[in-house]
Parts: sequence; C-alpha cells; structure tokens
Amino acid sequence: MKEYPITIGIDDAQFDFRSNAKTTKLIGVVCQGTRMVRVVGEDIEIDGNDATEKLIKLVNKVEKHVQYILTQTITFGGFNLVDLERIHNKTKKPVIAFTESEPDFESVITALKMKFPRTYQNKMKKILAAGNLFEADIETAGGISKIFFHRKGIDLNEIESLLNKICIDSKLPEPVRMAHLIGKLF
Repeated sequence: MKEYPITIGIDDAQFDFRSNAKTTKLIGVVCQGTRMVRVVGEDIEIDGNDATEKLIKLVNKVEKHVQYILTQTITFGGFNLVDLERIHNKTKKPVIAFTESEPDFESVITALKMKFPRTYQNKMKKILAAGNLFEADIETAGGISKIFFHRKGIDLNEIESLLNKICIDSKLPEPVRMAHLIGKLF
C-alpha cells in the first residue's frame, strides 16, 4: 500500500423528509492520504433505488486515480441502499462501508416494513448482501474508538493498514468525514 493511498469518501447531503424534495446529493471526496484533491457529486432519489449506479458514476469520474472506495454506511438519501458487490464488480476497486455504531437490525427491518410494505424485501436483500459486519479499534487524536464496517474486495489486514493512514481526528476515515461535512452545507 502506498504511503498516501488515494481514496474516495462518499456520503449524502442533508435533506428533510417533510420537504417536497425528491432528491439529495451524493458527495464524493477524493483524497491522497488525508489531503483533499477533488470533490464530485450526483443527485440521488430520496428513498429511491439509484444510489448504487450513481455511486459507480461518481467513481468513474475519478477512477484512474482512486484505489479505495469508502462510504458512510450502505444507506443514502433515507433508504436508498447501495449494493457493495455490484460496486466492487463494476469498479474493480475495494469497497468499505463504515458506520460509527453497531446498527440495530430489528429497528431497520421494522422501519423498512412500515415505509415499503410491498417492496421491503428488495431493500433487505441489499443489506444482507453487504455481508458480515466487522469492527475495528481506531487510534485517533482522541484515543481508541470502535468503528464498524462491511467490506468487498479487501482483506481485514489491508483495512487496518489503510485506517492507520487515513484516520486522524475521527474514527471515520478523513475522506468520509469530509464528504459528511460537505453534505451538511446542503
């Protein structure tokens, strides 16, 4: 692994379910190590089914430079879930989906059934296809913290090495943290 790996961190922009907005932004921040070099974006449907294809499109804009795809969870724009396996297969890049706390799957299933009574199984398939949820201890400026993640196309040792290079003040990798901060501007 390079001393300053090139990654794209992806998160969605803020949105309000009570508004009439049908879309929100999917934001990608390309970093070399922890230094931001480019920002890209695409619109995604709130609670839609287009996040996987739009994420692939974001990566394709910068693909010759990016070595790793990092996301803030597997859900964007409400319940617009990404298919990690498809992203990995289409981009030929390792994909890691991070979450700061262990998800309550029972609550997720209940919410999906309430919001999508006829089609919740399709969204559940993407959650199950994300695979096992792993955890790691991250040393940051604030001490040791736990982070959870799904992965495709990368082994656990490589993830640990990557995290040591791209986590500084937060347990979230800097590219993901930057995408999250940019998303708060919308």
